[in-house]
Amino acid sequence: MNTNSVMTAWSFRCLTCVNLTLLAGGLSLGCAADLEIDTEEELGESAERLTGWTYHAKGTTTDPTPLDMGSMNDRTCVLSGVAGNLSQGSREGVGERATAEVRPTIDQRLHLKGHGGAHEGSAGEKIWYNNPVLATATCFFTTQNREYNNAGGDGTTLLAVGHSDGLTRCFIAALHGIDGAWNHPDDHARVFPDDFGWWAESEHHTSTPNAFVDTVCLDFPEGTVFTTGSASALPGQTKTKVITSGTGIKGCGLTHVTGAFNNDSWTDGVIINPPSAINGDWTITVSNGKAAMYTCAK
Repeated sequence: MNTNSVMTAWSFRCLTCVNLTLLAGGLSLGCAADLEIDTEEELGESAERLTGWTYHAKGTTTDPTPLDMGSMNDRTCVLSGVAGNLSQGSREGVGERATAEVRPTIDQRLHLKGHGGAHEGSAGEKIWYNNPVLATATCFFTTQNREYNNAGGDGTTLLAVGHSDGLTRCFIAALHGIDGAWNHPDDHARVFPDDFGWWAESEHHTSTPNAFVDTVCLDFPEGTVFTTGSASALPGQTKTKVITSGTGIKGCGLTHVTGAFNNDSWTDGVIINPPSAINGDWTITVSNGKAAMYTCAK
């Protein structure tokens, strides 16, 4: 399942591959509005705002081949959705972790992976668990002071020292799992600020640290308006919530996910959905006991 959408102030086009109907329609079926309070912070009066965004999706069970999202010289991509089973995989031998990942490459490209895990067989061969993982990404056309970080497993890690102008924001870039890493409803990963800077935290209820989180931090242009909020759904429920409003180009990414990501389902998770128009409003779909926090910029 691969999907690319490109939205800029100069063009409005969608490049669609297999199963876009499943991705878009399946995530919104039977959803109800989730009315939660958001907070908004406006910084400065500059007219220099977002000029566009791109949105991408990759979901497979057994294919670690990445989706190329473009050059990292003019954009920064963050994780905007994860669904499926992150709790089956291995790091041993030829094994593969279950992965929803945005990653920069040595040739200055940005890649997206969404795939299940594998373990090494008795003859040294790779054996896939066939667990589905869907990953979605939002790319902002800004790169100032950007840094991708591998924050590691359970614990808290300092990511970036916040700038005095308050324009630094951090997002989740990747979630990985092996051996029951995401089986507990309170398992979570997040990025958050305090008086010292931005931090990453990952906490999981396993005997060994089998879950991993990657992050990305960057500075947005002066005049950016940030909106933050949360969404959640009880077990067995699916909820969709509108998370932006008003005019202007907007883009959103994940900053916190909580829940048991251990079901073989393309739609069981948290997915931020892009609008159908360049300056439309974004939504988030949360299902089956999951919770998420997000930051949107415009």
